[in-house]
Amino acid sequence: MDFNMLSTQNWSRMFNVWIEDIQVIGLPAVMAPFEIQSCFMPKVRTFARHASLFVVLLFALHCTSPRVSLDATQPLKAPPGGAPPGGTQSEDRTAAARSYTERGQASWYGSADDGFAFGLTASGERYDPGEFTCAHRTLPFGTLVDVENVSNGRHQVLRVNDRGPFVRGRILDVSRRGAEELGLVKCGVAQVRLRTVDAQGRPLPVPAAVTQGNPFTIQVASLTKANNIEHLSQELQTAFGPVTYQAAQGPGGVLVQRVRVGTYPRLEDAQKASEQLAKFCKDRGLEPFIIRQY
Repeated sequence: MDFNMLSTQNWSRMFNVWIEDIQVIGLPAVMAPFEIQSCFMPKVRTFARHASLFVVLLFALHCTSPRVSLDATQPLKAPPGGAPPGGTQSEDRTAAARSYTERGQASWYGSADDGFAFGLTASGERYDPGEFTCAHRTLPFGTLVDVENVSNGRHQVLRVNDRGPFVRGRILDVSRRGAEELGLVKCGVAQVRLRTVDAQGRPLPVPAAVTQGNPFTIQVASLTKANNIEHLSQELQTAFGPVTYQAAQGPGGVLVQRVRVGTYPRLEDAQKASEQLAKFCKDRGLEPFIIRQY
């Protein structure tokens, strides 16, 4: 007997069997009348069961998708030409205008023979050449900087945990791992651009509260011989005031004394003093530069 779509009696019998099939769990389909068994509605019910399982599977996959986490040893690699999405374009432009930017030469440290690997950094951490870290003269420890190698366009976000570089004309010393990502290992020194960013790689100004209590000073020289240190210190103290020293490890593990002058809460004051010191040291082959005391 064929199922008549226009027959209300056939529809009524079909729904009665369907309700009975729902209420009596596990009721075999063969107990229903043959004409109902052969109609299209049992096929629809079978299809609905499979479809519901498919929908549940998709929902479960969506709910269990892994969350993205930031590994402290592998900071975000910022894309060339801008920050990743996350804020409006106007917000990004405003933050970029206030973020700290700098351009100059960068080098790297942490080779097998320079003596810096696993020594103490200025922040008190052990220097690990395999981490994405760097040394900067004034940025607070923990600051993230997006560094771009101008020659090849490669970017890498690094964390400041050390002070330096202590070489004329350079603005940044990067770890060996950072140098590998930026393509600095073979060339040794390259022109870079840097800017301060947040953990998502977006431009971020340096919070003023972070820099309070850590004044600027001016480093004049790093010397090893006691008589040279004493002679320079006397000249500096006569012309500029109290001199301070910081013992440090130089290349090859050589111990040096960093000779510094002054304490300046404001960068503007440190810059004026640095200009005067540069004139004073011009004939001595020294290049004073501004650095944080800590």
